[in-house]
Amino acid sequence: MRRLLGAIPTVLLLTGVMFGFNEPPQAIPLFDGKSLEGWVAEQTDGFAVHDGVLASKPGHGWLRSAELYKNFQLDLEFRMLKESSEGGVLFRASAETGTAEPHWPIKGYQAPITDGDGSLMLFGHGTTPPRFERKADALKAAVKGPGEWQKLTVKAIGPRVEISLDDVLITVADGVDFDAGHLGLYDKAGLYEWRNLMIRIHPD
Repeated sequence: MRRLLGAIPTVLLLTGVMFGFNEPPQAIPLFDGKSLEGWVAEQTDGFAVHDGVLASKPGHGWLRSAELYKNFQLDLEFRMLKESSEGGVLFRASAETGTAEPHWPIKGYQAPITDGDGSLMLFGHGTTPPRFERKADALKAAVKGPGEWQKLTVKAIGPRVEISLDDVLITVADGVDFDAGHLGLYDKAGLYEWRNLMIRIHPD
């Protein structure tokens, strides 16, 4: 009987591993709602904190994380405050920034957030152009108008990237370079607000 009882925790542990019952990585805040601590402005003065949100105005350059991330899930909320806005997220990006406009990282990946046709596509800087599939109909159904908050999730594990809007999977890419890099935000046109930036770091 004692042998049986002693074997139960081992069986439960193995079962959890086999069926993926492990707890997900802890969510770590990237924005404290009060300051730009943990972030570095690259060729921009367009990001500021007010009323607990990170606000951006249009211009060149980008705001990057001070830390490097390789395998991760980034969750954030954003809203566009006017139509025809164009901003977005950068990831696995180099700290080195281009000297010419728009002064974005010389290497990394870019996922635009717009109210136009190019939203949540995937572009590479200094990399082989990434191949991706985007569910245009799902994107069209999920997009909300100016002034409404939406959740964006970027999950990058090894060579695979998944981008979701309000928990609806929109964009999938494989064969992406998986060197560690910085996360970033940019605002090329329009006005954006960002909040609840969280990261879950996955093991290499």
